[in-house]
Amino acid sequence: MLFKKTTILLALLIPGFLSVPVIAAETGDTRTSKSISFTSSAELETASKDSQLQQADVDVMAPLSEQGFRIESTVMASHITTGYYYSEITLYDASTELISDFNYDGFYHRFSIAIDIDTIYDTAYVYTKLYLSYEGGPWDHFATSENYHIHGDSELDTFIIETELHDGYPPGYYDVRIEVYDADYNEWLFSYGPYNDASLAALPLEDSYYDNDSAYYPVETEVVVGAHGRGSIGWWLLTLPVVLAMIRRLSAKFVS
Repeated sequence: MLFKKTTILLALLIPGFLSVPVIAAETGDTRTSKSISFTSSAELETASKDSQLQQADVDVMAPLSEQGFRIESTVMASHITTGYYYSEITLYDASTELISDFNYDGFYHRFSIAIDIDTIYDTAYVYTKLYLSYEGGPWDHFATSENYHIHGDSELDTFIIETELHDGYPPGYYDVRIEVYDADYNEWLFSYGPYNDASLAALPLEDSYYDNDSAYYPVETEVVVGAHGRGSIGWWLLTLPVVLAMIRRLSAKFVS
């Protein structure tokens, strides 16, 4: 009889402990990434870009919007909300480069976007905000460039935003949206996206957690309280001695 009560109590307690990290992962999930921007004329070597990315601040943002509707998803709306021309400033060209795919599954966690903006004046001062859309879902901001001076229609002022996706980006095909701003007045000028340029459509991306074979076979458990993670469930094992001690006390009480 005592063994039966102990077994029932253990069966009731352990599922509760198992569910805690799963709930924490769902309610505390975020996206994290790092980005740097530089002009194409800087001709940075790979080692220099690696070093800059390593030292860059981590951008922590709200969870990825995987469900929902984006305004540009209809042909009519795309004519209303997107464009690449704003009187004196135009986006002449944009291109993307896929850089790092550690596990060779065809999805990359590191990529760059090169942007060539022209002006009818000798110079103008601009910056861009970049957004990703996960397989047609809503746009999510992921990076902001530095402020850059552009000069007429020169190609030498092309600037590049290079990004590493760290967490919160499942494998899939992502569209890119570029929003151009006047840096002097912090004014939105226009947007440029997959309807304007096919190179900004259907990029095969994933975060570095997915792009790492070892992530699927963790060798150690980290106990984190109140912080974001992929939802490790190993921590509850540390609480088992306490649970067992409680069961022994209850068992002794029943016997007495």
